[in-house]
Amino acid sequence: MNQPAGSAPPRRFAGELRYLYGAVVLAVVGLLLYTVAPVLSPVVLYLVLVLLVSPYAGSREHVLLIIAATVLLLLWLLHTLGSILAPFLVAFALAYILDPAADALERRGVGRGVAVALLVVPVLVLLGLALVFGIPVLGRQAADLIQQIPAALTRVATWLEGLREWLLRLNLPFIPERAVASLQIDETRVAAFIEAERAQILARAWSAVLGVGRGFGFLLTLLGYLVLTPVVVIYLLRDFNRITTGAAALLPPARRARWLTLGREYDTLLGRFLRGQVLEALIVGVLTWVGLLIAGFPYAGLVAATAGVFNLVPYLGLVVSIIPVLVIALLSGSFLTALVKAGIVFVIVQTIDSSVTGPRIVGGSVGLHPVWVMLALAIGSFFFGFVGLLLAVPAAVLIKLAVRETLARVSPRPAAPASPTPAEPVS
Repeated sequence: MNQPAGSAPPRRFAGELRYLYGAVVLAVVGLLLYTVAPVLSPVVLYLVLVLLVSPYAGSREHVLLIIAATVLLLLWLLHTLGSILAPFLVAFALAYILDPAADALERRGVGRGVAVALLVVPVLVLLGLALVFGIPVLGRQAADLIQQIPAALTRVATWLEGLREWLLRLNLPFIPERAVASLQIDETRVAAFIEAERAQILARAWSAVLGVGRGFGFLLTLLGYLVLTPVVVIYLLRDFNRITTGAAALLPPARRARWLTLGREYDTLLGRFLRGQVLEALIVGVLTWVGLLIAGFPYAGLVAATAGVFNLVPYLGLVVSIIPVLVIALLSGSFLTALVKAGIVFVIVQTIDSSVTGPRIVGGSVGLHPVWVMLALAIGSFFFGFVGLLLAVPAAVLIKLAVRETLARVSPRPAAPASPTPAEPVS
């Protein structure tokens, strides 16, 4: 039967209806999202996305989309729930550092529970003593030092004024008078600013240490460290090998061997850095503290804590600890004497660290360049605060391995040498 003239073909009409139906569906979905926007969260959207793309499961595009969405969701969780996750991440870091020692005790016939108790109890006691007694003392020293900064500025201003008058009397032709006149500071304005911001500086420093500041109360965060962290450390350390074995079983069998090889290399690099650098930083801090106490240098605990904490990044502890040393030397009444005392202690400690403890503990190389570590710590702390500091080094190691594997894939492989052509027999 012939189609009437002027009528559209049914197939074309069905195609237009399909496009119209799709537009209506998109409009309804947009209206629904706009209506329920107050109760939406990235978690809900992530679950909806997983449900919508489930018909394409198994394809490469589906895997890439789920991986990208999962990474974005994890970044949002770190940004939003950082203060809540911090005690758990600290517990995992402690369990990861102590696991090889627990395995060694277990190989010697000690039960896993007893090994966990022998390792965890002393560590938690030391951390508790540091939290209850050490941190308040350091806080008081830091507050006292900040309060005395105006006096140090006054001394610097007096010294600069004397230097300026001396240079003006010399009337040197190669030094402009404008440059000599600029050798002065308004210590009154600087002192007033520091005094006004002193409480804020201490509050921000304390919040940075605990990871507070994203809508989670100070008291609950402190209870999280005092209660949750010890409990989670014990459970994680007791079942650490079971957890890693279960995680390995989740890998696809076809790629399990390759991923396990990368995982072992990642564990070697990360473990060497964390265990080596933490122990080395602790030794540097203790040696600096003892040396400054023997030398009679004031605020020895504050300087030693600064040197030890920042020594987690190689060579950074020495550079950062120079700042409080200079301020304390200005306040001591004898600038050169105090500076010489501190210099002798730092030279001895750095010599011991570079020639004795460093090579024995960390080894020849941790596999991470100090600049790469500092960049990772800066970016992590800027975007995610204290949690970013905890995850910066593991993320840096992971990125390094990922970049190396990517370059190994895209770089051309050397061609196999051609087999020599056998010589023709001589007739």
